[in-house]
Amino acid sequence: MDSGFLPSTLNLRAHFGQLHRHGCWSLCLLMPCLLMLGFVAGCTPEPEITTYKIPKNMPAELQPGKQRMLAVIVPHENDAWFFKILGDEEAVNGVADSFKEFVTSVKFGDSGQPLLDTLPEAWKLGGEKPMRFATVYIDTDSKQLEISISTLPLNGDYDSYVVQNVNRWRGQVGLKPSDDDWAGGVPFDVAAADQQAILADFVGEPSNSAAMTPPMMGMGGMPPLSPRPNTAPSASPSASTAKASPKYKYDLPEGWRDQGASGMRELSFSVGPEDAPAEVTLISAGGDLRSNVARWMGQVIKGTPDEAAVDQMLADAEMFDVSGNQAQRFIIDGDAAADQFSIDATIIPTEGGFSKFVKMTGPPATVTEQRDAMKSFLQSLSF
Repeated sequence: MDSGFLPSTLNLRAHFGQLHRHGCWSLCLLMPCLLMLGFVAGCTPEPEITTYKIPKNMPAELQPGKQRMLAVIVPHENDAWFFKILGDEEAVNGVADSFKEFVTSVKFGDSGQPLLDTLPEAWKLGGEKPMRFATVYIDTDSKQLEISISTLPLNGDYDSYVVQNVNRWRGQVGLKPSDDDWAGGVPFDVAAADQQAILADFVGEPSNSAAMTPPMMGMGGMPPLSPRPNTAPSASPSASTAKASPKYKYDLPEGWRDQGASGMRELSFSVGPEDAPAEVTLISAGGDLRSNVARWMGQVIKGTPDEAAVDQMLADAEMFDVSGNQAQRFIIDGDAAADQFSIDATIIPTEGGFSKFVKMTGPPATVTEQRDAMKSFLQSLSF
């Protein structure tokens, strides 16, 4: 065998012997170094913890500027409508005049809701939002602003109602409540208003909770209520298929369209022809008999009724039983030629000083046509 390829046994032993001796010496030399490194590592101090202080207040240049709020309360029929815009003062200044002109000239349809099919240039109607009837967007040079339109039923003392809502709005721009008349609101001319419309125009620092605060308050400090949505009439259900509220039982007249409950409206129906409908609602509320009847009469004639006329209306009330309670029905006919609507309202007293108000409002011809259906509905109503 060629020794060039396989070294002899003697040569291998010599070779490994040298490696063994060299490895031992190398290990002996490395040990002191390793021990020294361990000692140094053990003496290294722990890293220090550095504490930083973060300022709690936002730098002035990053804080939002002053906000301007324009809000108008428009009483119409049995509801108060709220038109409100809130944003940077400079941006709102640029649209303040057009906002006021829009509210001044707003018109309401037979359903009692504002007509928004014609808006100023650069304004556009937005989608549905909670707690609102509608939202209108306005594009400005700096940012987009929005007008919120909401509604709540009117009931009780109107001046107190205004003060509660205006003071709530004052808080949204960092202002304290006011004891002034209407809490600093001023009379505002709105052609469609059934009572004095009120304008609130405030400038202040934005409140942190303003975005989360509902835009309005109910009567007598009641918590905010959801406004009724702008819902399209549904298909006409028959009396046998209509769904009654769990709290109420009734026979639904033929052709009446259930609009569902919302806010204080426990029941709501659209009645009569599609092109000239009337609205029937049921709510529970307080208030004395005379003031409610006088208010309805004022809504129809668009003015203040004579005391003698109110006395006569009270004397002519139709009396009958509804669900074991003595009800009073008042029919207030409007003049279609004078662009008036009619009201067919029934007050059903219940316990605790409250009453059920069942009210039909709409074109005189429709209200007259539905008079018998209304009586049948009332006689079938139980709760």
